[in-house]
Amino acid sequence: MKYPLAFALLLFMNISCDQPLDFPPLPEGAEEEEDGGTESGSSDDGNSAQLEMLALVNEIRAEGCRCGNQNMPPVPALKWNPKLERAAKRHVDDMLEQDFFSHQGSDGSSVGQRASDAGYSWTGIAENIAYGYPDMASVIQGWKDSPGHCKNMMKASYEHLGMAGREGYWVMVLGKD
Repeated sequence: MKYPLAFALLLFMNISCDQPLDFPPLPEGAEEEEDGGTESGSSDDGNSAQLEMLALVNEIRAEGCRCGNQNMPPVPALKWNPKLERAAKRHVDDMLEQDFFSHQGSDGSSVGQRASDAGYSWTGIAENIAYGYPDMASVIQGWKDSPGHCKNMMKASYEHLGMAGREGYWVMVLGKD
């Protein structure tokens, strides 16, 4: 079953998920941090897609925005996290392969369980999912235009981000460890 372009769900839970885009190798000159990320915010298997997505979200966070009827002030930038990316990728693949659209995995998993399974020790977690958007910029804009998704992206306590997209399915996982 497929869903309309504008159809997207959100979850305000403190949990995570798994299934990202297939990314090329790290851009030259990006240096690894101890947590497996890089100074530029991408993982050791990161690429321009990760950097583009991270830049789009961090631009919104840096400027602040309006989420529904609530003004959200600027908040600190997020760093790419490969564990959250794995959680997002797992969920994208599951939804695509099992032909469903939900925050709950076909195995009953929640975003928190998927993040934990990917090795992310979280104290706060959220997930945005979407279906039918043609590219990263449009799905990020769609989430910005949706009050709940927007608030997830603008929550100041979140420090890390991982995202995946495949054949119209999109998953973003935000977390604090």
